Amino acid sequence: MRKIQYLFIALFICLEIQAQDKFNIRGVLPWHNFLSGPTSWNLSDYRIYLDECRKNGINFIGFHNYTGGGERYATYVEPMIKIEYKNILPQACFDNSMTARWGYLPMAVKDFAFDTGKIFQLPVGAEAFGNNGSITSHSSREHYEKAQSLMRDVLKMAHERGIRMAMGFEFGVIPPEYFSLNVAGDCFYWAGESNMIPNPKSQIAAEIHYAAIDDILNTYPDIDYIWMWLNEHSFMGVDVQKALRDKPFARAYQENQALFKEAADSSARFVGVWALEYMKLTYKHLKSKGSRAKLILGGWGGGHQLPSLLKGLDRALPQDIIFSCLNPDLGKSPQPDFLEEIARNRSVWAVPWLEGDHQLWHFQPRVNMMREQVKLAAEQNLDGVIAIHWRTEEPRFNFRTFARFASDKGADESVDQLYDRYLTEEFGEEAAKEMTPLLARMDREQIQWNVPSPEFYAYTPEWGLLDENNVRIRQELVSSGESLLKKLRGEKRENLKRFIAMFRFELLLGEVDRAMMPAFILKKKEVQGEKINGSQEYMDAYRLLVSAPVKEMFDTYMERVHSRGELGVLSSLNQRVWREYNDLKIYLENKIKEK
Repeated sequence: MRKIQYLFIALFICLEIQAQDKFNIRGVLPWHNFLSGPTSWNLSDYRIYLDECRKNGINFIGFHNYTGGGERYATYVEPMIKIEYKNILPQACFDNSMTARWGYLPMAVKDFAFDTGKIFQLPVGAEAFGNNGSITSHSSREHYEKAQSLMRDVLKMAHERGIRMAMGFEFGVIPPEYFSLNVAGDCFYWAGESNMIPNPKSQIAAEIHYAAIDDILNTYPDIDYIWMWLNEHSFMGVDVQKALRDKPFARAYQENQALFKEAADSSARFVGVWALEYMKLTYKHLKSKGSRAKLILGGWGGGHQLPSLLKGLDRALPQDIIFSCLNPDLGKSPQPDFLEEIARNRSVWAVPWLEGDHQLWHFQPRVNMMREQVKLAAEQNLDGVIAIHWRTEEPRFNFRTFARFASDKGADESVDQLYDRYLTEEFGEEAAKEMTPLLARMDREQIQWNVPSPEFYAYTPEWGLLDENNVRIRQELVSSGESLLKKLRGEKRENLKRFIAMFRFELLLGEVDRAMMPAFILKKKEVQGEKINGSQEYMDAYRLLVSAPVKEMFDTYMERVHSRGELGVLSSLNQRVWREYNDLKIYLENKIKEK
C-alpha cells in the first residue's frame, strides 16, 4: 500500500515539474485592423487557425477592438463590441476593400489589376474583399450583429479546443458620436492635441464605459477575460493644470499621483491616475455584475506609454488583475526587466511580436527574437507569453518558435537548428542545407528591418525600396530555391515555390517603386510650387514608369497566395500600388499633352 502511495506522490511531482516547464498562459493576439489580418477572416479561417493553435500548445486567444481614438484613428470603430448609449449606435464595421481607413483607397474587386480579381471568391452580390459579414451588411446594426455572431462562434470553437478567450478595448477611447453629449459647465472630457479625453470622474464617461463592458458580458457570456488597453497616443497635448480644475479628478490626482514616482513628469503622472481611475471603474463594475471573467491590463511598450506607469498601477490595483504589455519597438526590443519585480505580486504576461505592422508586405524572420524573448520571460518568472500578429503564412516559423519555447522552458535549440528543422519539414533536407545559413543570417542580423511597408500609413513609392544587401540576399534565396525546384515533386515543391515567390515579389516591388519614384517626386514638386525643368523631365519619368514590371509583380504575388492573409495583401497592393501607378500615369500623360 505504501509503495502505491509513493508512486502517486512521484507521479504528482513529475506532473508538477512538467507543468512548471511550460508557461501557464501560451497565447496569441491576432490584431484586427488591416485586411491581411483577422479583419477579413471568416469562420472557416478561424477554424483552421484555432486547430493550428491547439496543435502547437496554445491555450489563450485575445482580441482587441478599436473604439475610436486620436488623430487618424478618430473614426476607427470596430463592431466586435457595441457601445450603445442613450439610443446612440456608433458607426462601425470591419474594414473591407471599399472602406477608406488606414490609408486604403476604396476599390471594388472587379477593378483589381490584370486578372488578380479572379482569385477572390465573393458572396453573391458582394463587390468588395473582406469578412463576409462586412461586405454583405447594409447598416451599422447589421455590421454589429454579424461581427458579434462570428465572434460568439469563435469563442465556442476556442473553448471546444481548450483555449480561453479575451475580448478587450482601449478604456477612455470612445466613438466620436458621443462627444456631442457634453453638458455646459460639466467636465465630460478634456481637449487633447488630437482627440478629446474622457474624464473617468464624469457620469457620462463612466456610463459609456459601463455600456462597453456590459455589451461584452451580454454578447459573450462565457468570455474568460476582459482586456483593458491603455491607448497608444491620444494623450498628446492635454493641459494637465487645466484638467485639474475638475475637482473630483483633482482629488483623485492628489491622492494617487505619488504612486507614479517612476513617471517622467506631471503629464505622465496624470495619465497614470487617469488609467488607475478607469481600471478601478472596470474592476468594481465586473464585481457588481458577478462576472467570473478575469481582468487584464494591457498597452503599448514604448518609453512614454504603459511601462512608465506599470509600477504605480501595481502598487494601487488588486493583485488579481493581470498585467500585460506589448514589447517595445514593434517587438525588436524585449520586455523590460522590471516585469520580473511586478511578477512577484501578480500574473504578468509579455507580448512579443511575431511581426511588425511596419512591414506587412514583407517577410519578417524573427525566430531569434521569439527564442530570446520567450526565454527571457521564463527567466523573469512571468506567468504567460502572448504573440501579436496579423498574417499567418509569413510568420509561421516565428509562430512555431514562439510556441516551442512557450511550451518548453527548457528548450535550447539554436536559430540554425530551428530553421534546419522547419525547412527540412517543408522543403526537404537539401533545401534546408542550402537555405538555412541565409535565413538564419537574415534573421539574426535583421538586415530587412528598415524595408518599409507600413499599412498604417497611405502608400508612397518609398515602400519596399531595397538596399544592396537586401537585394543580394533575396537574389541568393531565389536562386537557391529555383535550382532546388527542379529536384522536388509534390507538396514540398509547391511549398518551396510559394516561399521563393515571396522574395521574387519583394524584388519586383522594389523595381516598381524605383520606376514610380521620379513621377511621384515631380508631382510633389509641382504641388509645392517648385520649378520643373522642361518637358523632358516628364518624358523621362513617363518612360521609366511604363517600364515598371507591374504585371509581373502582381502575377508573382498571385503564386504566393495560400491563405486569407495573402488575399489581404493582394487587395492592399491593388488599392495602393495599382491606384498610385495609374494616378501617376494619368498625371504624366496630361503634362506631356500640355507641353
